[in-house]
Amino acid sequence: MVFDENDNVSELSERLYASVSENEFLKESYASMAQALLELDDKGWAPLNAATEADRFTLQHLQGAARHIREVSEGNALLKRGSGLRSSYIFGRGVSFSEQPPRITKLMLDAQNQDVLFSPEAQVINERSHFTDGQFFVLGNVVTKKFQRIPFTEISGVVTDPDDSETIRYYRRTWSRITQDLKTNSMSTQLMNVWYPTDTYEPVGNRFATTIQGQPVDVKSRMFASRVNRRAGHIWGIPDAFPAVAWAYAYNEYLKDGSRMLKALSMFAWQLKSKTKAGGTNAAAAIATAGKVGSTAVMGNDMELSSMPRANSIDLTNGRPLGSMVASALEVSVVALLSDPGSSGAYGTAQTLDVPTVKAMEARQSVWTQFYFRIMKFMGAKVEQLEINWPKIETEPSQRMMQALALAKETNAIWDDEYRNAVIETLDIGKLHDTNPPVQQPPVIPNPNKQPPANNKSAIPSQGNSGAVGSMQANGNDQRPADNKPTA
Repeated sequence: MVFDENDNVSELSERLYASVSENEFLKESYASMAQALLELDDKGWAPLNAATEADRFTLQHLQGAARHIREVSEGNALLKRGSGLRSSYIFGRGVSFSEQPPRITKLMLDAQNQDVLFSPEAQVINERSHFTDGQFFVLGNVVTKKFQRIPFTEISGVVTDPDDSETIRYYRRTWSRITQDLKTNSMSTQLMNVWYPTDTYEPVGNRFATTIQGQPVDVKSRMFASRVNRRAGHIWGIPDAFPAVAWAYAYNEYLKDGSRMLKALSMFAWQLKSKTKAGGTNAAAAIATAGKVGSTAVMGNDMELSSMPRANSIDLTNGRPLGSMVASALEVSVVALLSDPGSSGAYGTAQTLDVPTVKAMEARQSVWTQFYFRIMKFMGAKVEQLEINWPKIETEPSQRMMQALALAKETNAIWDDEYRNAVIETLDIGKLHDTNPPVQQPPVIPNPNKQPPANNKSAIPSQGNSGAVGSMQANGNDQRPADNKPTA
């Protein structure tokens, strides 16, 4: 679009009004974004002069915040990516349990228990509850040993230890029981309020309360809770995404506003200056005529044609610090979160930033380990014989893994079958045999003058003696004499 200072006044007014409206819209967007940030920072905190709950989140505040986080995390790219990164770090390579008796294995393979706890899909869903809610609840039946998830929105009250406010004895669940008549297809709704003992509460004489506040206590079920990011003296966890929501919103608004500015600037391509109205009209008409790429504009001495400065006028990469705040809040690498190595593009930088992430995810794996111990104990497993193993989060290149496995085998650190299974898994080879291959001895060539040398060559590629302590392998310098021989 060509802008001529001698154009029609009404047309210029329309363009100016459009630009002003766009500017006002951007101002309102930034103002609303700032207000939202302040409100979100203050949301959930009681006034400083409040007599109770002055330094903590209430159940209602947390449930409201969790509802908001669940909504925005579905549509915000950074929060969705952050949740996926955390889940893939924690459960991406699965979790394994030591061999259990047939009755425990049967319960673990039960379809309902798989859907709630033990399947890969269930593990991702459950970890997402930590991300959006800060807590995760399952209800276990004492008789059948089957479990069901309980949404955080259905938790409406607790009973704590009189002398320890952090220890919860009972949870109250409030929900609407919907009964459907299959003949008439009519539905009826009944509001339910039931209290459940926690799995960690063991009353004296195993005597549980029968009613609390006139509401029944279901002693045939146990409530299992996993709460993360708690502080001392608090009973509720804080969502992983809570400190990241404001910055994810700010980053999203920055990109949208920057895109609007780029679109607004694209309205004007050239600026034409003329001292006379007639000259400006003629030049504008000439330039507006369709031409080919690389055409020439011929104008008089009193005219000047220049392109509008659009290049790099709006740099969307300047919003990267906002994305870094989201990554810091979620304890993940900004390189992985933004799928962008940044201006440096250095792979080593990404690897360095990934080390704290791995440590944070290993800490969360420990939280899940304790939770699974409680579940398995409830199912009847012997905790002293139970092992819960997590594969390493870091993945090494196949060549490096093979060298490490070969070294472990040569030093008798692992058995042959363990070595074989690890090699098959590393190389992703289908297992066709149940036993190890036979050991093939090298052929012995008779020599009447001297005994054949022992075959003690290592299969591990040696790196030479370049360090202060030398190589740890016997053949580390076996090529050095060859280097000293004359070449001619």
